Amino acid sequence: MPNPVTITVENPSEILDAGLYGAGALVRLQAAVAEAGPFADVSGTGSDPTTTVELGRRAYTAMDPNGIQSTWYRTRYENVGASRVSDWTDPFQVALEGGLICSLYDVKQRVNIDEDDDTADELLLEFIRHATDDIIGATHRQFVRSPATGTATLLFDVGRDSRELQVPKGIATLTQLEVATQSQPDSGGTYVTVPVADWFLRPVTAERERGWPATKVVITDRPTGAIPHFYAGYNVVRAAIALGFAAVPGDIAGVGESAVVRRWKAKQSGQADIVGSSEFGARTLRFISPEERLVLDRYRVYRV
Repeated sequence: MPNPVTITVENPSEILDAGLYGAGALVRLQAAVAEAGPFADVSGTGSDPTTTVELGRRAYTAMDPNGIQSTWYRTRYENVGASRVSDWTDPFQVALEGGLICSLYDVKQRVNIDEDDDTADELLLEFIRHATDDIIGATHRQFVRSPATGTATLLFDVGRDSRELQVPKGIATLTQLEVATQSQPDSGGTYVTVPVADWFLRPVTAERERGWPATKVVITDRPTGAIPHFYAGYNVVRAAIALGFAAVPGDIAGVGESAVVRRWKAKQSGQADIVGSSEFGARTLRFISPEERLVLDRYRVYRV
């Protein structure tokens, strides 16, 4: 499926200044199959390998007709002729929601902005990022799958010897599990691969709430391999894993949309900044109603 890639430019007047990239400055878009590359300009009928920066315009949509869900992208600024260029951005993927808690288009519907009007896109995306960080930070759940497709290699600490490894952010997928018998460095290290038959994701699908991922990995009580349990230590578990929910739950997306709409209305009316705290000492989020807070409480990880 071809991918539309939203590109935001925070400061177009500076980008167009002669001291940076000058009149006619461009944003170049490249794509790759893997996060590490190699990258090449997007191509094909209707593709937008470069986008011209316009004064006063902060959001653009570039098309990749050959893009798929797992495609990785990067962008950079260039002057005309590419004799002056910026660093490349970190590689990113374009998921359905662009890695955010709710959709830009759903938010635009709720604030009565036409789908084709991109004047406020950069600001609305900024508000959606804020809401995403707020909601994930308040609940300690990873509602947006990371990475969007495939897996990343992550390290985990274990507090005490146990057959269970808790992953409260959620496990969208786990393809390889490795365990060390003592603490390992942040890179490299020595691990033993746990056979697939020796570990399970729990709770089982039949016992999970609708739409929820697994939240722990369990090593069997009858291992066929050399690892009987997780050992206490730092970086003792190495996993090829994707964290999070397979899709953002509808009620969480709704909370995010409402929070963005309130931010938008607050900007329009000049609302003052108000921050509070709950009776239990947890953060009370700005722009969240009491009813929506109850939704977040249902997902929140309570840490002891």
